[in-house]
Amino acid sequence: MSPLTLWHYLLLTVLVLLFVIGILVSMRTNSKFSVFTTISLVLLLIGLFSWKSINERVYLVEVSQLEQERYYQSEQLLIKGLVRNVGEFPVANVVAVVKLSNSSGGSSNRQTLFTQPTVFAEIYEGDNPNFKRQNIVEEHVIAEYLNPGKSKTFRIMMDYPPHFKKASFDVTATAN
Repeated sequence: MSPLTLWHYLLLTVLVLLFVIGILVSMRTNSKFSVFTTISLVLLLIGLFSWKSINERVYLVEVSQLEQERYYQSEQLLIKGLVRNVGEFPVANVVAVVKLSNSSGGSSNRQTLFTQPTVFAEIYEGDNPNFKRQNIVEEHVIAEYLNPGKSKTFRIMMDYPPHFKKASFDVTATAN
């Protein structure tokens, strides 16, 4: 978990104050338990969404200088790049989400959008061992504890599906 910031402490303070006010209000009503439960659940939801929003705005990382190499002997794909902390606060873990897609290559391949498997096919046929998935998503931890303004190189090794004609990939990074 990344270090807490002033915004996190401010959110915790406001939530504790609202919780204390909620307890006082619930003690003055006839249905103490239901008012207390409602106030607690509302504050919990507000806290979870606010915490996630703060983390998305405070811990900022970007990925650049992406390169790929395919190893035919082991049917693997190596993705190399650079991750940089562009925020003002240190980040504990940087998780990269790699989306590998099978893209049709050239004019000799006559597949259209309608002949490729749909999202529904990938959901329902995912358990079928003969089904050839066209999109693969994997998460990898690519950096641990980056100070503001610092960068680090990373390498991700993924299995390359043998049924892919030509792979295209997209890498996005988030801080945890």
